[in-house]
Amino acid sequence: MEELSEHRAPVDRIKKIFGDLFNQFKKTPYTVPVAIGVTGLVYYLMMAYVPGSCWIGLIPSLLLFGILWQFGVTRVKKLLVSGLIAAVVIVAISTVVLVDSFQNMEMAVAVSPGTDPVLFNGTVSPTTGGDTTVFTFNLTVRTTEPGMNVTNVCVNITSLMETVSANMTVIDDNATLNETYYIYQNTLSAPINQFHFAAIVNGTWVIASDYLDGKHMSIVGPVFSDPWAVAVPVIQYVSLYQAFLQFFPIFAILCGMVWWMRRARRMREDAVKNWEKKRKDVEAKVPEDDTKVPSLQRAMGLEGEPETFVCSDCGADVPSDAKECPSCGEKFD
Repeated sequence: MEELSEHRAPVDRIKKIFGDLFNQFKKTPYTVPVAIGVTGLVYYLMMAYVPGSCWIGLIPSLLLFGILWQFGVTRVKKLLVSGLIAAVVIVAISTVVLVDSFQNMEMAVAVSPGTDPVLFNGTVSPTTGGDTTVFTFNLTVRTTEPGMNVTNVCVNITSLMETVSANMTVIDDNATLNETYYIYQNTLSAPINQFHFAAIVNGTWVIASDYLDGKHMSIVGPVFSDPWAVAVPVIQYVSLYQAFLQFFPIFAILCGMVWWMRRARRMREDAVKNWEKKRKDVEAKVPEDDTKVPSLQRAMGLEGEPETFVCSDCGADVPSDAKECPSCGEKFD
């Protein structure tokens, strides 16, 4: 037992040291910034490694609330203000991560489904630029069977503001390889765009894009090289949504639950106090003689007999006008 106590003593001292440091830190003005900083770091890691996760709004809000509560920040107003500041930080983090992702994304090559695709090698160049840059979209169409009819070759360019479907022009027809090369050139006004190609092959529309699990996905690009130009739509359509429609509402609900529980507790306490006050008021109005415990005789309704009460010391029936108990000698006021 002594050896065990000797081993536990240093552990207890270490726990006490860290406990004292933590209690001292809770009294400093750095608790809220530290809580927001930790939450922002976790949010950044989730944006970088699991950007499409449904937990991206839930986990940071729960984490921020838990850290603030452990730091002793329990006032609802201060919690809400801290949540709003954290939401602004999340807007900044989300914007930086997404702008960097858009501008450094490796461009995919569009291709139609199948082992021997009809539409392939769909690209755009350059992949970044500005509103005066002429972007060139290229696509190769190959007739894999004799008599195959390919018409209405076009490129569909989608931005947050509009969708443009433009017919492509033939620039070369290689009869030896049964391949035809198409091109479309134009400037773009939106800083963030997506594109895919399409054509009617033997009466059926065929799409060339990036495919995931058998479903086509438009290829992101081209994107403007100016970070501020890209940041504006990112903030408007993504960052504000993630911060104030995913993160902050959950945090506000937690604060609302704390407020309601405190209000409900106060209501219960007030109800108990009112009940106690009414009980005391009723007791104060009752005559002192009525507070004496009635005898069994009175409880049984034997009103004809001399009125008595029960001695509080020995339980014997005592005449109502007695000054002391005839059984045990207890004196009465």
